[in-house]
Amino acid sequence: MANSNAKQRKEREAPLGLKLGYAAGEISDQVAYQGFSFLIFTFYSVVIGLDVNLITIVYIIWWVVNAFNDPVLGILSDRTRTTHLGGGRRRPWLVAMMVALPAIMPFLFTPPLVTDQILVAVYMGFIMIMFDTFYTTYSINHTSLYPEMFRTDRAREEAGAIRRVFMVFGLIIAFAMPSIFVGEYTGNRDIAIPQYQVAGLGFGIAIFVTMAINLKWGIKEAPLEELQKATSMGFIESLKVTCKNKEFIKFVIASTTCWYVFTLLPLILPIYTATVLGQTNSFMTTILLLAAFLSAIPGVLFWSKVDARAGSRNAMGYSMIFWALSLLTLLFVRDFTIAAVLMVPIGFGLGGPTYFIDRNISNVADEDLLRTNCRREASYFGVHSIFIRLGGILVILSVNIVFVYNGWATVDISSLTEGQIIGVQLLMSVFPATALGIGLLFLKAFKLGKKEVKAIQEKMKAC
Repeated sequence: MANSNAKQRKEREAPLGLKLGYAAGEISDQVAYQGFSFLIFTFYSVVIGLDVNLITIVYIIWWVVNAFNDPVLGILSDRTRTTHLGGGRRRPWLVAMMVALPAIMPFLFTPPLVTDQILVAVYMGFIMIMFDTFYTTYSINHTSLYPEMFRTDRAREEAGAIRRVFMVFGLIIAFAMPSIFVGEYTGNRDIAIPQYQVAGLGFGIAIFVTMAINLKWGIKEAPLEELQKATSMGFIESLKVTCKNKEFIKFVIASTTCWYVFTLLPLILPIYTATVLGQTNSFMTTILLLAAFLSAIPGVLFWSKVDARAGSRNAMGYSMIFWALSLLTLLFVRDFTIAAVLMVPIGFGLGGPTYFIDRNISNVADEDLLRTNCRREASYFGVHSIFIRLGGILVILSVNIVFVYNGWATVDISSLTEGQIIGVQLLMSVFPATALGIGLLFLKAFKLGKKEVKAIQEKMKAC
């Protein structure tokens, strides 16, 4: 009996090579999305000179359209059973995106060079929607493999920690690589546009290489025969069951406030560095980012240890409190060196929510499996994406309110008022800290704590 139990435990664990190969896909994910988020607003607002109100409209349309891409693609993924493109459920989608996602990156920064702002805004919206469709197809399938391949709490802790360390490597590439090619993020358009395009090409190469590693060594799906036998829900039924899960909705609102911060900070950081800190050289922005992301690595490892002791729900709450308090310090700083030092605790706090979001959604999906006898990870991650995409509307509205209130219909950093500098400081400190405070209220109401998750894991072992 003891040997039998040991064999079952071993079968449920995953080898280190699989964890590392899977984590490589996190680099692709972060380079694509964070590289996009980091540069797109500054490029079109400052370099191209597109009106901030037009940019706001583009962002709102983009987020609404792509919010509903996610659950559709998630449910389609859950229902996929094919022998094409490598076969399986998630792999065919990942293979299909191996060329599409890298190829679109340079086109993010290739707008029509015309004076018609409406035409430029239409191009911006079109290329953003195309990017997000390709990115979501990749990301939702990659993310859905996490709870499928790593079934035990221990395996998820180990794979989750490795994954988030690799995520930091992806963030460093996304935020540091552009400074190699772009001299000034807020520079002259004739010089900056080709530099941004080369940065986009660099993103594409990094995405392609890491996706290839992930596909080769980081995917292990059940045999097709087993997938074909598995129970699946219809599209509408799956969407209804997901949206009626009260615990999931509580958590996803808390998660959305974290994503508000994830989205807001990189979007505004190049402008923050140039206006508040007075540093226009792109490398100075990279220094701030490196300080944050390098400190996120020990942060991930620390919060994963807190996870083991306190459970994923409580530990995420502690990390959100730490992150909010560290962000508030930026309200009182205009010196570059001090800001760089403060990025260390900010990055340490950042390591928490990035680690815990998928851990908690995986617990929700496990509980759902016990109730419905269906594995529907992609459905949950898809609906989660509706919320975080719609939450993104709050990001651009926050920026719009601050910029338009301070007379920045078209962003010009050559002449700044005190109100404009304070507005950017608020976007980097008070706005994100307030969002995290709201998120904590919903996280507190989320009932899948350590005790409940342990009971779910025990029931799953018996299945």
